[in-house]
Parts: sequence; structure tokens; C-alpha cells
Amino acid sequence: MTAVSPHATFRDPAGSLHFEDGLVLRRVAACARAEALDLLATPFCQAMQQRGDLIHAEVDDSGRQLCLRHPMVPIPTYPWEWTPSQWLAAADLTLTLCEESLAAGWILKDATPLNILFIGPRPIFVDILSFERRDPVSHDPARHAARSSIWLAYGQYIRTFLLPLLMDRLLHWPLSLSLFRRDGYEPAECFAALPWRSRLSPAAFWPIALPTLLDRRKPSAAPQSQNAPQKRSPALDPEAATHILLRTLRGLRRRTRRAAPRFAASDWSNYQQTLTHYTPSQGQQKLDWVRRVLQSTQPARVLDIGANTGEFSALAASLGAEVVALERDQAAADRLFQMARQRKLSIQTIHADLARPTPAVGWLNSESTALLPRLEAQFDLVLMLAVIHHLLLMEQVPLPDILALCHRLTRRHLVVEWVPVEDPMFQGLLRGRDALYGSLTEADLIDACNGLFRVVDRQPLDNGRVLLLLEQTGAQRIDSNRIEEC
Repeated sequence: MTAVSPHATFRDPAGSLHFEDGLVLRRVAACARAEALDLLATPFCQAMQQRGDLIHAEVDDSGRQLCLRHPMVPIPTYPWEWTPSQWLAAADLTLTLCEESLAAGWILKDATPLNILFIGPRPIFVDILSFERRDPVSHDPARHAARSSIWLAYGQYIRTFLLPLLMDRLLHWPLSLSLFRRDGYEPAECFAALPWRSRLSPAAFWPIALPTLLDRRKPSAAPQSQNAPQKRSPALDPEAATHILLRTLRGLRRRTRRAAPRFAASDWSNYQQTLTHYTPSQGQQKLDWVRRVLQSTQPARVLDIGANTGEFSALAASLGAEVVALERDQAAADRLFQMARQRKLSIQTIHADLARPTPAVGWLNSESTALLPRLEAQFDLVLMLAVIHHLLLMEQVPLPDILALCHRLTRRHLVVEWVPVEDPMFQGLLRGRDALYGSLTEADLIDACNGLFRVVDRQPLDNGRVLLLLEQTGAQRIDSNRIEEC
């Protein structure tokens, strides 16, 4: 079983992306064929691919249409599932590729977060057809400017990268709203939402207030005589034009980094430092047991649900697993991503809520797939440490449904932490619903596993909590290579 892939893309006239039998195929239109082949042959492109910043492409020129075969990114994620630091990493990569392409005679013709995916903590640019040749001495009378010194994707970058980050910082507009804003925000709508003091702040004046005010003062275009001579833009020296472009890109980089939200730590981002229901020795007891489980099961891929700031994600990655860490608290998820990036650990952060997972969106609900199908049956082991009681009490999801979902996510093992009713965290979330949840016991958890999992190992902790290693059972068990009868 493999993750569901979106249908063929259709927005770029230069080509379309198709997903067939676990392969990613980019079919290049005839109008873009020569340029795509020229790009792939450049030392610049090959260097970016070698560095891991640009997706690899195997050329298949045997049919009627040029086809590029790309490696499948294991778990694709979308900007609405990223933390602020992931947005910054994606923006930085976009600007870096644009800067470095200039020296090779190329430039990015579009700049959107949707061109970026993550492999672990590393962003990778996946749209090869976004590059086009750059004419350093091009004239465009219709634009009344030297086109050679203008980045045509500039406005798109502002709308889709800079303004979402800035509005998250200034008004706490969640970055997840990009789910509904494919082409980002317009300066005028941001201007209308901001108070005057914020409009005139150094961060907002240049990208929001100035273009809005200039647009309001713009006179209506006067009709031009057909016989009137058109003005030609003066030619710019190629070196000067490149210098202007580089200065523009560097300015965008500075402004993007300043736009990043500076949110305060949340309860969950400081969870490991402030928890009171674990003594240091109890925390070490839990960590040692999880380490033994990981060493004995040797999972190649691990899903850490409710990963917090990544203590157990880092443990799994340090033992050789590729980890996907799912966390709904933005501050905690951002710290997790920064930790993985600094330590160069194979941890991919997803800022999402398992109880309210990302839906399928886009044209016909098929451009961007839902989160759960992307995760289903992709992992040898799933960690759910101190998560089940949250799903029970805060989301009111029944135990059998929680275990059924876990059965879909893992190919073999599940690790859960059972929090008893007497636990202070359980009591804090109970909120008078004793009749519904006040009599739950570990036996109820085991009953919910019937037909899905069997208990392989059990570790009681000194604070009353219980750690369980479960193995998938039932009519079918999903293995990494095949479905086998148990």
C-alpha cells in the first residue's frame, strides 16, 4: 500500500506532473522541450541536484513527448502544514536558487512555496520547469522598463512568502490559512486589516502600505493614439542589470527574515522543562524503555504523533530511523524543526492535528491530497506517547477508533503510553465527564486492540503510567514489501 498521490497537474503550460505506479513523471510540452534539456545539461543544474537543493530528473526522450522521471518524495507536505522556520527555509532556498541561476544565464519565472517539498529537515525545489533563460539586455516597450533588471516573480514572492509570514507576526494570521490562498495575500487586504501604527512600521510600510497607497493614487490610463510613437526603455548594461537583480534578491532575503513571527513559548514548547508528572528518574525510565524498543524492532521509518519538541523523534533518528514528527502546537513544532535542522537529523516536521487532519484541496479536491492518505501504511513503528488521553478527553474519539487509525498508519508496531484516570493530567482534562471516561482502565485499551494488535511488551512506570509495545495482528498485517496473512 502506498500513499495516495494527487492527480496530474495542469496549471503550467510548459508541462504537467503525473503519478503512476509509485513514479513521478513530468511530461514536458513541445514549447518547453529545448529549454528543459538545455537546463538539465548546465553545470548549475547538476550542482544544485548534487547538493540536494533541486530534484533529480532522469530524461526519457524515447517517446513522442519528453518525459522527466523524478524520485518520489516519501511524505510530501504543503505550506499550510509548515512551521514558520520551515517557511523561512523554503523562502531562503527559493532566493538562493534564483541568485545562483543568474550567473548561469537563467532565472526563476515563478516563486511560490508550492515549488518546495521537505525531505527530513531539508527543503528541496521540485519544479524544474520554473527556470527559464534570462536575456540580460531584453527591452520591453509595453512595460516601460528594462525587463532585464526586473524579477517577474517578485510580486508572487511578496504575496506567497513575505506577506503570510508578516501577517502571522503582526496579526497572528495562521500560516495554515495558505490552504485557502493559493496566490497569497494582496497588500491592499493586509493594509485594510492593520491599524495605522502597524501600517507605518518599518516591517509593513514597504511591502504593504507603500504599494497600497501608490495604487490608490494611480491615475486612470489615458487613451493613447494609435499613431503616437511608443517609448522604448533604455538598455541596461548586462552587468548592471544583474547587479540590480542581486540587490533586489538580497533585500528580499533580509525582509523575509525580519518578517518571521516572534511568538512566545507555549505550554507545549516548554513541556519537557515544566512537566511535573514525571520525576527525572521516571523520565529516564521511559526514555530507556523506548530506546530498547527501537533497538529491538529496528524500524526503518517512524511516525511520532504528538512529538512535542522532538525528544523521542531525535532518539529514533539517532538510531537510524527516518522520522516523521506530527505536532499540532506551532511553537513546539517550530522548535522541533530547528533542532532537527541544527543536528542534521532525519526528522520531517508536520504542523498538523491528527484529530483534524489536513483535507484534500484544490480543483476537484484533487490537487493536494489529504494528510492521512499520505501517512497511511508508511511506517514500521508509530509512537503515541501521552497522546491517547488527549484524543479521548479533548476530541472525544472512542478508543476503538483511535486504535483502528493506528492500525492503518503502521505496518507493524505501535508504542502507546497509557495514562490512568488517577493521573493529574487525565484529571485536568476530564472536566466533569466522569460518567463517560472516569472508569476507563488499561483493560479497555487492550479490548480495543482486539483483532488489530497484540501486546508484545509492557513497562509500568513509577508514576502509574504504562508503556506498551503492540504488534499488528488481524486478518492482514501490512509489511514493508507485501501484504501477508497472519
